[in-house]
Amino acid sequence: MPFDPTKPANNAPLSSAEIRAQLMALHDEIQQRVTINDVNTLIANALLLASSNSNAVGTLNMGADGIYNSSQLQDVSNKLDELINTLRR
Repeated sequence: MPFDPTKPANNAPLSSAEIRAQLMALHDEIQQRVTINDVNTLIANALLLASSNSNAVGTLNMGADGIYNSSQLQDVSNKLDELINTLRR
């Protein structure tokens, strides 16, 4: 039985069964509420998973040339774009 804020009616005789049912309905509703601990746990779990979003992005595995190398710069630019796009998911 769900909680009914209209019960007991104004000036109606009290019924222990009706009051008990109302209190139990309120108790059930309170038990179903999300607590701050629930929220904190959900956030912590989401943060643990967030780091793994970028696991699919491989490393460049190269050293920097001593002189300007446009091919190498393009590789770095492509890898940065890949990382940015992966983190946006």
